[in-house]
Formats: sequence, C-alpha cells, structure tokens
Amino acid sequence: MGVVVDGCDNFATRLVVSDTCTAIGTPLTSAALGRFQGQVANFAGHLPGQACYRCWVGDAFDAEDCDTCAADGVLGAMVGMVGAFAAMSAIRVILQGKAALGDPQWGQLQLFDGLAPSMRTIRVPKDPECRGCNPA
Repeated sequence: MGVVVDGCDNFATRLVVSDTCTAIGTPLTSAALGRFQGQVANFAGHLPGQACYRCWVGDAFDAEDCDTCAADGVLGAMVGMVGAFAAMSAIRVILQGKAALGDPQWGQLQLFDGLAPSMRTIRVPKDPECRGCNPA
C-alpha cells in the first residue's frame, strides 16, 4: 500500500493533496507545524466511514492574516519531532495488516505542544457534508 506524506505550508495545497488522495484511493499522512505546536494524522477519506483532511479543516483558505512559519518562525526541534512522528505514522499505514505497528489510527489527530510539553489525541469524525470525501 502506498501513502502520501504531506507537509505543505498552505491550506490551498493541502486541500488539493487531500482531495486527490481521496479521489485516487490513497491514504494521506498529514503533518503541520507552527512555532511550538505540531499536528500529525493519517486520513483515509476514500474508505467508508473515514474522514479526510477536509473533514478536519473544512474549506479553509489562506487569509492574509493567517499565521505563517515565515513570519512567526518555528522551533527546529519541533520540526524534527513532527517530521519523525509523521514518518512513523506513514510506516503504520504501509505496515497495516502486516505487523503489530500496522495500525494507521485513521482520523486520530496527534496534537503536540512543545511549550508544555504535552501531546493529546483528538478524533476527527467524517463530515457528512464534506465535499472532499462524500460523492455528490
């Protein structure tokens, strides 16, 4: 099984990647970062009952007043931590059904707070109105 790993820095690109993955039936590992916070999740909007990235963010857009890494900066250690966790998440997808590590945990968003430090998980439900993963 293949997987797309996305670490793009804007919503427009992220949504195109998510919609494309859903359309071609490929899982998506999404990783995002901002200053001292990060998030990683595996999405499988092409599977029945599973959320896609668009279910999480809706029809988000890149407003001029959005925080950006270029303007706010990021902590290098957070980049390494989120990148490594995204790689592990992608491996979980690839190993699904083949090894104990192979549980993709679809739609479970891992939120990292580098200041606290802490990590918590939230479940992203499938949005029945989502235009990315619900056939029209």
